Amino acid sequence: MLITNVKLNSLFAFKSNQSIESKKPMQPHLQVVLNPNIDEDYFVKQVDALDIDRIRDLRIKNFRLIDSNSVRGVCLTGAKPELLSELKSAGIRTIIDLRREADPSSKYAKKCRFVGLEYFPMPTNDTMPLFTRFGKAEAKDVENLSTYFQLMNRGQVYMGCQLGLHRTDLAVTLNYLLNPNEPATPPSLTHMFMKSETNVTNIRINAVKNLFNNLSQGAKETLGIGGEFLT
Repeated sequence: MLITNVKLNSLFAFKSNQSIESKKPMQPHLQVVLNPNIDEDYFVKQVDALDIDRIRDLRIKNFRLIDSNSVRGVCLTGAKPELLSELKSAGIRTIIDLRREADPSSKYAKKCRFVGLEYFPMPTNDTMPLFTRFGKAEAKDVENLSTYFQLMNRGQVYMGCQLGLHRTDLAVTLNYLLNPNEPATPPSLTHMFMKSETNVTNIRINAVKNLFNNLSQGAKETLGIGGEFLT
């Protein structure tokens, strides 16, 4: 096994009562095992609740780990109920749908619930007003963010967008930067495992910064987000 340190440079900076160094170290701060038996972009750690091998064997397009208890990939709208049942049997509890058309009354949502999975719609795109410079966070946005952070903290999540790539990158970056529970693991973004993809980490950071600035002080307090966003 190859032991490696994972670091995603320039993905964060907060100013709070704690120093940045004590809040989120800039140096590599997580040791993980890179399993040579699977693609090198998988960062395989101690998994508490998921059967990663069982999920991997489903051959879901663009499947990757988010952290030790959640995974990402293409949206499974066209999947047969049997595949969703397999995800549940492998430990997944919640499907997070990042597509613009995500809807709790959709056929996809009903299919998820039919096999016993929770379905949470969270439309995410860096062109949405919430993520733009002069946007505004509505009450529903704050409610969605609160639920999103709670689900990610609990884990056992399968997160997907149309391709399982760019909007999913934005969502995991958002969770890493703004979740008050402060995930310890830097997310693996698309350009890190697909050579054809351009590194647009700064675009993701700016989108999250815009969201942060679009939140009222009351909304930040509700979400448990403090300090100042720096880049």
